[in-house]
Amino acid sequence: MWRLLLFASLICTSILAQTQPAIPRTADGKPDFSGYWNLPYTPNMAAGALEAKVPYTPAGLSAYKNHDAKDDPTSLCLYPGVPRIMSSPYPMQIIQTPEYVVMIFEYMRLWRVIPTDHRAHPSNVQPTFMGDSTGWWEGDTFVIDTVALMGGAKTWLDTAGHQHSDELHVTERLRRTAPDTLVLNFTLDDPVMYSKPWEHERIIKPLKQAPGLPMLLEYSCNENNRDVQHLVSTKPAESR
Repeated sequence: MWRLLLFASLICTSILAQTQPAIPRTADGKPDFSGYWNLPYTPNMAAGALEAKVPYTPAGLSAYKNHDAKDDPTSLCLYPGVPRIMSSPYPMQIIQTPEYVVMIFEYMRLWRVIPTDHRAHPSNVQPTFMGDSTGWWEGDTFVIDTVALMGGAKTWLDTAGHQHSDELHVTERLRRTAPDTLVLNFTLDDPVMYSKPWEHERIIKPLKQAPGLPMLLEYSCNENNRDVQHLVSTKPAESR
């Protein structure tokens, strides 16, 4: 009986493999992420009922409840940080070599250069807006490990105001599951703001641009921004 079940399982696996379109691969056999991609805008990582499931610490809950939308760092032209850059409403280009995966973002003309050799983070790395990233392959999955991200409300996790500290550790797993699909899973580990790791997923599709237009447009963020939409206070009026 077990031989029959094994045979049937092998047949099903073979049929499934034949019906699924093959993903593009590089000369060294790795999944090819190269191309232009539309990042899925996610202004709130815990929209609707998901908010009740956020594993806040008391500090994390207080930071979220007391945030003011006009203090969004991106309204002041500060860089969005990781993972927020991967949920921004602007496309990116990926350039892939055996040594690096390079992400070029339309948003603020930013980039991430991620080595693929699983190198250690520098021992004296200083916190920055985009942090320090290192990567490696686990089969067909590219893993990105990012540390040394600025806390202190200098970057937010999303537009809704979810906060993080300078102890944030982001682990991203990027896969190409179909010719037209990238899947990004990422885990936020921040013991100051969240009582346990907080996991998310994004589906990324190819960018389709009108003929004759550049794939990535020039993005200019003006210092001393006076955008009324972003700078209107959302804090309740103080009682007198």
